[in-house]
Amino acid sequence: MQIRGKSDNLVVSKGSRLLASKSSEVKSSEPKDTFTPQSPVEEEKSSGSWIIKILDTRVPTTRTEISDITKEKILSSVQPGDIILETNNAYPSWQILEKVALNTNYTHAAMYEGDGKLIEATSDGGVKRSDLKEYLECLSLFEIIRPPYKTPQDREAALNYCRSQLGKKYDARLNLSDDKEHYCAELVYKALTSIPNKIEVPLKKFLGKPVVSPSSFKEIKGAQVIYSDNSNFWENIATHWPVSLGATTAAVAGGMVMGPLGVVIGFLGGLAISIHIGNKIQTGD
Repeated sequence: MQIRGKSDNLVVSKGSRLLASKSSEVKSSEPKDTFTPQSPVEEEKSSGSWIIKILDTRVPTTRTEISDITKEKILSSVQPGDIILETNNAYPSWQILEKVALNTNYTHAAMYEGDGKLIEATSDGGVKRSDLKEYLECLSLFEIIRPPYKTPQDREAALNYCRSQLGKKYDARLNLSDDKEHYCAELVYKALTSIPNKIEVPLKKFLGKPVVSPSSFKEIKGAQVIYSDNSNFWENIATHWPVSLGATTAAVAGGMVMGPLGVVIGFLGGLAISIHIGNKIQTGD
């Protein structure tokens, strides 16, 4: 349930996916001063931060940048209160984790506030405002879900809930029992279930506990899909074929020289080199 890393054009914060929510490579925008965060986001790393660092490893992809026509279509379609689902194709580890755990093709969820801003929960920034236009500069796929709000007051109540949570920490424990911390989909879930005319959101199970995933919002009765890139896990993974080819070639070479052990060493070495070179070409880092 998440977004982030480095994009080709800008440095961004890491997302919030299943354990951290990461789905894109974006830079967070400055929060408006309309609402005062209830609690500051602490900078200490959680006990699972090393896992998040591994998941946040950027892998070169053949996915192309979003066209200007598509950007305009997304910006003209989205309305306040809509749910934005996203997956950043430069971070396949998040995609694999969430596909295996929750069978979702998107790794991040956020609520659109309006005026080009969205409110999200991310692993490195907690609950914060971000600029949708900066998300559109990343190698991401999107889907816009419009919940079945019964009244305009319900929609505003959902937005006000998200605003009231600004500044809270990221929930790496996936705990739905309180609102002291939030992961990306949890924030949106709590917003929809706290309004006067509560919207039921189907829950899933992960390691025996109830969780909400980005795909849960697509299962809301009466929800509308306003826009979709039709993200497909297997197609997303296939865009990393140059890295796979480099690792496989190195594994074959290692096997010819050193035998079975050489296959393992060659594969790991080829993988690391392919990722480093590819990222250097794509981002300059």
